[in-house]
Amino acid sequence: NLLQIEATEQLSNLRSNGSDRALIISATGTGKTVLSALDAKAFNARRVLFVVHRYNIASKALATFKKIFGESRSYGMYSGSKNEINKDFLFSTVQTINAAHHLTKFSPDHFDYIIIDETHRAGAMTYQKILDYFQATFTLGMTATPERTDGYDIFSLFNHNVGSEIRLHRALEENLLCPFHYFGISDLIVDGKEIDELSEFNQLASEERVNHIISALNEHGTDSGSIRGLIFCSRIEESGALSYALNEKGFRTIALSGKNTEKERELAMSRLESDGPDQLDYILTVDIFNEGIDIPSLNQVVMLRPTQSPIIFVQQLGRGLRKSENK
Repeated sequence: NLLQIEATEQLSNLRSNGSDRALIISATGTGKTVLSALDAKAFNARRVLFVVHRYNIASKALATFKKIFGESRSYGMYSGSKNEINKDFLFSTVQTINAAHHLTKFSPDHFDYIIIDETHRAGAMTYQKILDYFQATFTLGMTATPERTDGYDIFSLFNHNVGSEIRLHRALEENLLCPFHYFGISDLIVDGKEIDELSEFNQLASEERVNHIISALNEHGTDSGSIRGLIFCSRIEESGALSYALNEKGFRTIALSGKNTEKERELAMSRLESDGPDQLDYILTVDIFNEGIDIPSLNQVVMLRPTQSPIIFVQQLGRGLRKSENK
């Protein structure tokens, strides 16, 4: 799209002026990975390292790069037990590559182009280690949300070079994301106090609150009438109890947390997208789906978790904004 072309031109200009690092700020669903592959191609990268925090995102990135570079490069995963070290382009999880015994398998100048995805995490020591160790000709950071709640300055990490900025409003204007309705709904008042994430657990999952939630879900509905929803809760206990209560009322839901395996998450996501007898109406979670998941048919996001963080808010909203037919 035009924004990707514009971004690669801006990145080329930054490099012409001697920059060796830059940041791309790009709303969820606007094609950051494709943009990074197009820029790596414009740069004519010989050896690429793509670093992200989840295996499934790394493997999807590999497929994207393969589409753009074709057979002109070899591709490998470097994560967990997969160490395909002799490939041109490596796709790795930060947890693996930052371990000293993995880092030192590569010379500091082994890669000429490095991409750090979800850079808002880059303040973490793990990313810092990678950035300090390697001396790539060019390093690209990508994030939807550079403003961190802990005050860590992502911009300085990339020498204050912003190669491209595609925020939510512009992405919607450019028709890159699905337009949406947003409703603010008051929670229950119990004993004169509104329910919030500090409320007693028995209030969070009380029958009265479950009925209140269901009536809001029914009132606002979805575009097609076929729900494919994600519900963000404040605590793991709340997501489990609400999932159970919704199932008792005839919904098909599942609660997932960080304790669930990657495989269990993938299965739940495919059930949410399916049209068969296995179809789920909702996945309830606390924060494991804030980022790095792709369920294009998702058509309802429910934020039961009051958040003061614009980062978490935009991440959670962004889950539902990928375009899909008739959405």
